[in-house]
Amino acid sequence: MIKIALFFLPFLIFCQNVDMYLSLIYEGKTSGLDVRIKELISKYPNDPGVMFLKAITNVEGNKAVNDYNDIIKKFPSSKYAIESSVKIGEFLYSKGLYSQAAKQLRLIPRAYPRYPEIEKVVNLMSSSFLATGEDDSLKYYLGIYQSMFPNLSFENYNTEENNLAVKNNKNLNPKASPSKPYIIQIGAFSNIQNANRMKLQAKQIGYDVKIMSVKTNGRNYNAVRIFSYKSKSEAEKVGKIIKNKLGVDYRVLYRPLN
Repeated sequence: MIKIALFFLPFLIFCQNVDMYLSLIYEGKTSGLDVRIKELISKYPNDPGVMFLKAITNVEGNKAVNDYNDIIKKFPSSKYAIESSVKIGEFLYSKGLYSQAAKQLRLIPRAYPRYPEIEKVVNLMSSSFLATGEDDSLKYYLGIYQSMFPNLSFENYNTEENNLAVKNNKNLNPKASPSKPYIIQIGAFSNIQNANRMKLQAKQIGYDVKIMSVKTNGRNYNAVRIFSYKSKSEAEKVGKIIKNKLGVDYRVLYRPLN
């Protein structure tokens, strides 16, 4: 038993490293990871977890999609195949390829019904269908998923209004907490699809981002905001990181809880 335990120990540590690196990436803490990830890729190029690390850190989107497809093909039962399918859908949506995104995302709940973030997938699929005006297709798939996932709320999917994201965000009405009154605004768009695209890009690099409805000079906008920070200097530091990664301008706003 001791020999078996010792045999599996390096493998366990290796798996923990992959998960740890992924957690750091999702949190936006990528400093110093490049060398370690490259070392893993050189040692374990055919491991699905390492392949996923390679894909998610690839700055060239089309090459990353090829890597994700490779994982799905070679390791269809792996948890990384599920994540890869979702990442492809997110990439297509972020590029404004809404029809392709919908085709990718619509199959995930049926192929991977135990995926813990099914609601996120259904949200993005719905936004994709609405962006292309495919209300009938959305109704069809929502009917299937409502029977498959009775615990999910489908009240906010209004196919008569191409405004799903705005409706959801009004319900959420996020605010900064009293201890963290500073937020970062990285864009304000009249077009909800453009706001969703920016939101997705910010989420992909690990930030807590929301879309809020704001009015400026009598016009309504969808403000993309990142929450929230204790000090202006802390928010400024994060804003500069986001600007370097996404190439967008930002504003730090003071929004204490009223």
